[in-house]
Amino acid sequence: MKNYKKLKGIITSALFASIAVFCSQQAMAGSYSSSVNLPVLHSKGYVYTARVPVSASVRAGQIIQNVSWNWNVQGWPRGLQVQLCQAAHRCIDVSRNRVGSTPAFKGLLAKQPFYYELKLSPSGPAPIAGQVGRITVDW
Repeated sequence: MKNYKKLKGIITSALFASIAVFCSQQAMAGSYSSSVNLPVLHSKGYVYTARVPVSASVRAGQIIQNVSWNWNVQGWPRGLQVQLCQAAHRCIDVSRNRVGSTPAFKGLLAKQPFYYELKLSPSGPAPIAGQVGRITVDW
């Protein structure tokens, strides 16, 4: 009987610990969406940058699981290069994917801002009117 009570206490403690871990993981999961007006592109070969604001709801230490994007410019100009970046060497090419989703930023901090880089090719038309760039960051 004594061992049964001891085992019951251990199982109960383990159950409560498991529930606490599960609930804390659920509480930490979340996302934010943000947008930026993309610039008008006048100069061929010049890299234009549009920073996407980070939501105030993002806390330090929250880790990205997935990022979705949606960007648009007037028309579909030949040779337009568009990248979604979180840092200088953390970029993905979204030139031919105006809408998409990627785990490429998984494991990085959600508090770090994202930005779009846009560049007109020397042979493409100019000017190009930028519209809106949106992202959703899931953590």
